[in-house]
Amino acid sequence: MKTTGVLLALLTAIAFSTPLVSGAGKGIPPVCFDSGTRVVREVAESLTGKGRSILECYPPGSWLFLWLLHLLPESLRIAGIEWGSSLSVGVPPSKIADFDVMSLPRWCLSQYPADHEYKAIAIGSPNGGVAHLAALLRAPFLTSSFVLTIRHPAMNPDDIETYYATGEKLAAEILAESGSTGFEVINHYDPLHDRSLVKYVNFLRIRLLEIPKTYQDFILQNLAPDGKIVLINCSYTWPQYTVGERSYLQVGGLGEISPREYLSRFALDLPIKERRESEWGCPEEFVCAVKEFAQRHGIDVIEINYDHPQEYSLLAYRAYLACTGARTDELLIDCFNYQNPLTNIQTGIPALWLPFNTEDSLAFARGFLAGKEFERIYLALLPSFARSPDTAPIEDWENLLSSHGELIPVGVDPHAFPADPLAPFRFVDGMKGLRERRRLSMALEISPTVLAELLSSDKAAPEPGLDRTGEWR
Repeated sequence: MKTTGVLLALLTAIAFSTPLVSGAGKGIPPVCFDSGTRVVREVAESLTGKGRSILECYPPGSWLFLWLLHLLPESLRIAGIEWGSSLSVGVPPSKIADFDVMSLPRWCLSQYPADHEYKAIAIGSPNGGVAHLAALLRAPFLTSSFVLTIRHPAMNPDDIETYYATGEKLAAEILAESGSTGFEVINHYDPLHDRSLVKYVNFLRIRLLEIPKTYQDFILQNLAPDGKIVLINCSYTWPQYTVGERSYLQVGGLGEISPREYLSRFALDLPIKERRESEWGCPEEFVCAVKEFAQRHGIDVIEINYDHPQEYSLLAYRAYLACTGARTDELLIDCFNYQNPLTNIQTGIPALWLPFNTEDSLAFARGFLAGKEFERIYLALLPSFARSPDTAPIEDWENLLSSHGELIPVGVDPHAFPADPLAPFRFVDGMKGLRERRRLSMALEISPTVLAELLSSDKAAPEPGLDRTGEWR
């Protein structure tokens, strides 16, 4: 009876709420919950102090819907999120006809104050560690990749043939409509981590191969005379199917599940090539273009080249420790798009970013924490709404972290994880509360010179991290 009553209330809430994620508007907007888009938005918030963090993905009317949804059993919570996604995530294929790929870098630049002199501008592949580094540097981040979500009729999430065929057509249309050779399209298919979404949308990642003129103009107009370009050159790789010229399909992504396992289960008769990974890797062509541009204009480049996104997280943590005022006895662990570097720089609490909530990220945290003790450890863990085979149980996170300090969840309800509809609201409230209670008189900041020194010490004595096999070194 209780479940029936909640379902009836849900229907009422739906009638008065807007979609969870809006795809409305001319053209194709960048996906607000994508990891790369969130880096841009979070860095912008750290520079301006303005923004709604992850809540901008959730229109105000959705809170009632999600509050009612959280009262239901897990299977119904997941079904409710899937149903909402089927109505609201992505844009119709017809939008491609109006789509200008260069509107994406223009959107990126629109997030940052113009006519402002920056000591550094970061550019390249996104990840949460980069968001923290850019915030500490007070540097805008110009991303090399964007994600589009294009709707398709409901499909079996294990049907790679249908997903591939739909994505091939969409990618070909985008490439043909543009007429530019300055980007590539990767149709990203992860039926294990993104199971609830691939039923209804194709994820198409647009990756820049050249520096758009808008990026060039922004750098030349806003970089200080002695300013630096911070080039994020993540070389993490993943096998990808070659579909056509500048068109690829990637099956799976970073987690405990290996590329071999994905490809053995979801196979196509197409040539395979090891390439820079869709979500975290930076195209080699883009790296070369940045270096050539910098050389042409006499701009110094600080290149950060790691082969795993988690290495950027370790560097960002060390950067926090290098700041005067850092609370070295505390730690905030954030995850995927649940990040808010504004909170870290204002409170002085160093961050350790995790790519996802999976077993490999748990192993990374375990290796990092070995031999360390903290007074408090804040945990902001992504609720993925997918019990993929490599999802680390919340009990394992609690047991690990509580043995290294007082564990304080931020937005995490252990009883609802990983299918917690209210987590984003609790996360944002938690970050706001930390800023109000623990705010420093002066926010943390590092200079490009300090960053370069940290990188030099890396080469002299590499910090512990994960190697390519996922083993801690």
